[in-house]
Amino acid sequence: MHNAPNINLAWTMLAVEECFRLGVRHAVICPGSRSAPLAIAFGRHGGIQTHVAHDERAGAFMALGVAKSSGVPAVLVMTSGTAVANALPAVVEARMSRTPLLVFSADRPPELRDCGANQAISQAGLLAGAARWCCDLPCPTDEIAAEYILSTVDEAFARACGDAGAQSGAVHLNWQFREPLAPEVAPWNIDWLNPIARWTKDKSRAPWRTTLAANASTIAVTDALVIAGRCDQATRESLFKWRGTMLADVSSGLAASATAGADLVLRAAHDGSGNAALREALRVKAIAVVGEAVVSKRLNAWINQHDAVTLFGAGDPRVDPSHRASGMYCGPVVFEAGKNLRPHAGWKRALSCATRAVRKAIANESALVEPTAIADATAACGELDHGTIFYGSSMPIRDADFLALHPPAGWQAGSNRGASGIDGLFASAIGHALASGQPVVAFVGDVSALHDLNSLQLASHVNTPLVLIVLNNDGGGIFRYLPVAKYADVFNTLFTTPHGREFTPIAKAFGLAHESPSTRAAISKCVSKALGRKGATLIEVRCDAQASEAARVRITNASTTALAKEFR
Repeated sequence: MHNAPNINLAWTMLAVEECFRLGVRHAVICPGSRSAPLAIAFGRHGGIQTHVAHDERAGAFMALGVAKSSGVPAVLVMTSGTAVANALPAVVEARMSRTPLLVFSADRPPELRDCGANQAISQAGLLAGAARWCCDLPCPTDEIAAEYILSTVDEAFARACGDAGAQSGAVHLNWQFREPLAPEVAPWNIDWLNPIARWTKDKSRAPWRTTLAANASTIAVTDALVIAGRCDQATRESLFKWRGTMLADVSSGLAASATAGADLVLRAAHDGSGNAALREALRVKAIAVVGEAVVSKRLNAWINQHDAVTLFGAGDPRVDPSHRASGMYCGPVVFEAGKNLRPHAGWKRALSCATRAVRKAIANESALVEPTAIADATAACGELDHGTIFYGSSMPIRDADFLALHPPAGWQAGSNRGASGIDGLFASAIGHALASGQPVVAFVGDVSALHDLNSLQLASHVNTPLVLIVLNNDGGGIFRYLPVAKYADVFNTLFTTPHGREFTPIAKAFGLAHESPSTRAAISKCVSKALGRKGATLIEVRCDAQASEAARVRITNASTTALAKEFR
């Protein structure tokens, strides 16, 4: 810090070093002029990996993916103006999924605000509706104590991580800078650093201030069924070998052969006339719901039918859409199996029956359609003992969840289901790969891919296997499940919106390896090959929407038939 060429760099070098001491290891830099003091400080630090994103929206989602994978906030650096507005979708997702994120934007000084100066907008509070905290920093000067910078970064980190009395999310620090923006030499008072001598001389590089997070409470479960969405690491670890019965969402990281398949079971129990014997077998005394909302509408509806429901990991944002929860616990929790806790006999039997029937039905499908593509690619992932499967927010995560196509043992699950947006999915998957240094396989729909094509440029950052599987059914297939699908005069042009595009030529234009398998055997080989290659591969699977839906019907009917025989 003592060798900073000017006061702007002195401030930003302090901030970057404090970020490092707090645990930040990744920064996404979006090029710009006004943000030069921040970009240079991060670029010259040496302890924090920097990744360049030409587009702030994609860069924000890449930083989000880093944070989701690592649990530690990444820093997004951007210039002034509309650059800040482009970060909003990722900041929204960070809030809704409680993901820590630090957004550092540069801004004009006070004399260039609200006066028609170029690239100056009212940006200090632009992200306030979604961010956990916003702070509009003054222009760097040695008249403001150096400890102000360190303390502000500490506060930002604590609030982003949820250690300051609220849930995790994004924090926005808006940095005002006057010239010089480049690392030009301009005298500043080095004695300004004297009051923080304990920090500058600390060879252990401890942060200026630490914030102690609330300890997790131990919750004993004696007779409740546990339903798990994506939750924090401590809670997840307490549920890995759960003695009772758990229904695990595919995004939870807890989905396995004994916990996945709730949607299949509930379809058989409730759809149409339903299976009365099965419904009776599924009765429970109480339900403990933990983490983010689950994907399955049927499971959510079934939860809402009960009165004895306690929500764990609640708070901001509120996670009680039915307004029927009987109890809420907002703090971190660790679950402990009560002495008399036993598996729920009906659910255990039903899950086993349903998933066994689905596995057999999928094996009997001959065509490469959306469900079989996900099944075969997931199976190919099992050749490696670790990695992340990232699920796109539309049909891919729904197919994986209701068909119990969970990640193989040792693999993690990733998604952007906080706000369920379809933007930034490539970028988020890339962020997971950068943070983990492990293989990542992402399932993304074609409309989602169109949203995020420019993020294919970011794939060049990745040196580990990154497999981007685009399930191309030529439009928004999920809209076929909505009532508007009956209105042919508007449905195709305004909702499914067929585009007629192929993605392998686009991948080639970005210099990415690319494959276009047309059979089940071929996709398995393509995924295996891509997982053995360093860097990114885009695999495009051309799927007929009607054929995919017909396969879903056959597969789920097989499950329903098996459950009808099992529960009479």
